[in-house]
Amino acid sequence: MYFLCPPVAKADVHVYDMVAVQGEDVRLKAETRGALFIRGGEIVEFFVDDVSLGKNLSGGDGAAYRFYRASRPGLKDVRAVSRNATGRGTLLVVKPGAGIVAVDVEGTLLQGGFTSSGRPGSRQAVESVARRHPLVYLQTGDTNWKAVRTWLTQNEYADGPLLPWDGGAAFNDLARKGLRIRAVVGGPAVIESAFKHKPQSFSFEPMKGTVRLKSWKEFEEKLK
Repeated sequence: MYFLCPPVAKADVHVYDMVAVQGEDVRLKAETRGALFIRGGEIVEFFVDDVSLGKNLSGGDGAAYRFYRASRPGLKDVRAVSRNATGRGTLLVVKPGAGIVAVDVEGTLLQGGFTSSGRPGSRQAVESVARRHPLVYLQTGDTNWKAVRTWLTQNEYADGPLLPWDGGAAFNDLARKGLRIRAVVGGPAVIESAFKHKPQSFSFEPMKGTVRLKSWKEFEEKLK
């Protein structure tokens, strides 16, 4: 007699990308998940640039947290390990009062869907901007976060945190940290949600009070 054993749910760890201010505490977040549902009560070890920060237990909602304070600005690799699963995220550490440049991935980089390599000239322009200003990407569509992150990586876009736009909540969160929204390049809804923060606004679509772009090279040249 043979018995069929149910497949073991594949464990997964999701690490949230974040922005932190130099010298201030940031609460890193990871989420433990099974194949279909979150999994609470899991031991999670956090690492920043391969240095262990210690272990925490995920709660009933699957979330585990660890505080971290960075002494220097720059990009940090955040890793969370639970059982045999590992998740990675990006932490951008910036100077107090820094001006952030936000790029709407689905509204400006994508052209022709996720099978394309992106809008012509976008990779080079974003890389140039990232060398001069702190850069964040915004996830604005209904696409899975991991799919957007994978697309950015596969097409060799400059490293930077991928934040959920969430109707403009991303801008409000950055402002609460004392950071300025220096510039936003995105679709109309994204631009409108940032107006109160008074950034330079750029779009590939016509919109009042916004610089209409014909190319990514133009964005690179006009960004102050």
